[in-house]
Amino acid sequence: RGCLHPQNDWFLELDYNAAEVRTLLGLSGITQPTGDIHQWNIQNIYDGKLDRRQAKQKIFEWLYSDKENEKAAAFYDKNLVKEKYWDGSNIHTEFGRDIKGVDNHHALSYIVQSTTSDLVLNKAVEIHEWLREKESAIAFMMHDSIVIDLKHDERELIPELMKIFGTTSFGDYKVNVALGKNFGD
Repeated sequence: RGCLHPQNDWFLELDYNAAEVRTLLGLSGITQPTGDIHQWNIQNIYDGKLDRRQAKQKIFEWLYSDKENEKAAAFYDKNLVKEKYWDGSNIHTEFGRDIKGVDNHHALSYIVQSTTSDLVLNKAVEIHEWLREKESAIAFMMHDSIVIDLKHDERELIPELMKIFGTTSFGDYKVNVALGKNFGD
């Protein structure tokens, strides 16, 4: 397991909890929940009838489709986001990204995913700058996570790295953290 190894001592992965769902909330102007969004969805949308994996799958199936779910729609206003950032053909995101020639079927996906990607990229730049005088550094990024090549003697940086990553223009995102001697672990 784990073919990727840090040059320092550890890989520290900072990962957003339900990044795209949180971005949708942020674009809607809704305050970020502090806990696990998928657990919240289990209780408030799926009446406690699904496990976390199933709830995660169901919310994304609903989010990027025309499926109806009145309970989900009452909390997640995907139409508001589409109307705000898509003119029927082109998307203009919060980060100034223009995406031309977008159909209705793909509009929300492009808005949310490109905004989430730009958010993570901006956070990577901020973390890179903050780590400039340290031995730890960004090793790589993957989707909505940043992996730090962490020096053991700099492990006290973890809470501040979590704070930097989690503090976004859309509110405070919950940050999941993993630490291992290689990426597989």
